[in-house]
Amino acid sequence: MPKTPASSSAKRRKKPAAAEKSGRLLTQDGPQFHPVRTQRAFEAVCDQIRHQIADGTLHPGQRIPGERELAEQFDISRSGVREALRSLELAGLVEARPGQSGGFFIKSGNTEGITQAVRDLVALGQVPLANVTEARIELTCMAIRLACQRATPADLDAIEADIDHHAELFRQGQGSRNSRSVGEFYRLLARATHNEVIVMLIDALSEIVRTLLMRLDPKPRSDIVRVRRLVLRHIRQGDAVKACATMTAHLKNINEYLEAAHRERAQSSTAARALAAARKRRITPVGSDTSPPGPLYR
Repeated sequence: MPKTPASSSAKRRKKPAAAEKSGRLLTQDGPQFHPVRTQRAFEAVCDQIRHQIADGTLHPGQRIPGERELAEQFDISRSGVREALRSLELAGLVEARPGQSGGFFIKSGNTEGITQAVRDLVALGQVPLANVTEARIELTCMAIRLACQRATPADLDAIEADIDHHAELFRQGQGSRNSRSVGEFYRLLARATHNEVIVMLIDALSEIVRTLLMRLDPKPRSDIVRVRRLVLRHIRQGDAVKACATMTAHLKNINEYLEAAHRERAQSSTAARALAAARKRRITPVGSDTSPPGPLYR
C-alpha cells in the first residue's frame, strides 16, 4: 500500500503502549487523539484539539500533552506538532507557559483571537473601517435594546460607577486611551444583556477602535462622559430608541474622525514618496558625470 504524504514526511514511530479501541489511541490519562492521515497534518491536529475543547475533554487551564507525546499520538513529525501549536496559540486557544511545569495549556475564554484577526484585516485593508463601525453600531444598539429589557439595577449601577470614575479622571487631566479601561463602558453595557456572545463581539470591536484612536491621539474625546451619561439615562428610562440614536451619532463621529485621519496619512505618504522619487532623480550616481559638457578650448 503506498505511503500517504503525512507518513512519508516523517519516520514511522513505534506507537505508545496503549490499547487501540474504535481506531482511537487510548492513554492512561488526558486527551486521546487519532493518528493523522492528511497532506496538511498540522490542520488535522488543530481540528482534533478544537473538537476536544468543544466537547469538554480539554478545558481551560488544562495542560495538553508534550510535543513528543503528541507526535506519537498523531503519528506525525514534531515539526508538524509545533506548527499546529503555533497556529492554536495565534488563534488564542492555547498559551505557552515557561518553566519546568510549563508547556502548552488551554487558554481561558477571551476575545484576543477575534480582536487580533479583525485588527489584522483592517490593517491590511481587507476590511474597511466603515464595516467595523457598522457592525459596532448594530451590536451596540442590540445590546442597548436587550439591556433595556434585562439589565438589573446592579448592572446599571456598575455602568454609572464607571462613568463617574472616568469623569473624575478627565477632570484631573488623566483620561487616556492607553488604558483598556476607557472602553469598560461598552463591556459593562454588553454584560447588561446577559449574553456572553454579545459581550465578546462588542469587546473585540471596541478594542480595535480604541487601538486605532490611541495611535492618533491618546486623549479621548471630551464629550464621551456626556454621551455615556445620556445613553445610560435613556436606558434607565427604558427608551432604547433614544439611547441607540445617541450612541449611533457618537460612533459615527468617531468613524469620521478615523477616516479623515486615514486620508490625511495616505496623502502625506503619497507626497513623501513623490518627494523622495524627485530627489532620487536629481542625485548623480557615484562615478558618473551626467552634467552637460563645458566649453571646449583650443
